[in-house]
Amino acid sequence: MRYFILAIFILLSYSSYSQEVELPALRLSDSFSKPYRVLNTTISDESLFDQYYNDTNLTLDSVIRYHFYTSINLNSDQNQLISMDGTKFNLSSKNAKDLTDEIISLVSKMYLGRKEFMDFKKLNKNID
Repeated sequence: MRYFILAIFILLSYSSYSQEVELPALRLSDSFSKPYRVLNTTISDESLFDQYYNDTNLTLDSVIRYHFYTSINLNSDQNQLISMDGTKFNLSSKNAKDLTDEIISLVSKMYLGRKEFMDFKKLNKNID
């Protein structure tokens, strides 16, 4: 009986550890029925998004979640961006910095994302 209880405890611990954690978008758009994008990432440590983006005083987290209207689902099976219209983009980047760059590049080519990118560039003159 003791081993059965231990096995249940281990399974429950593993189950709670492997669940996705969502960091919600910090701004919502009123242009689509889904007012934000979703980044699914295999990264499980949210603190990796606390580093500063390039030469700005903005964290990767705030760039993604605030400036580009995107929630972050940590500990996902794959790295993927889901746009507001539901289009899915598989991402090749593996770390938080490269994911942020890849997201900005993708979003800047989207209809609404182009304006978001231009606004972001105006606030951060050193962004290309």
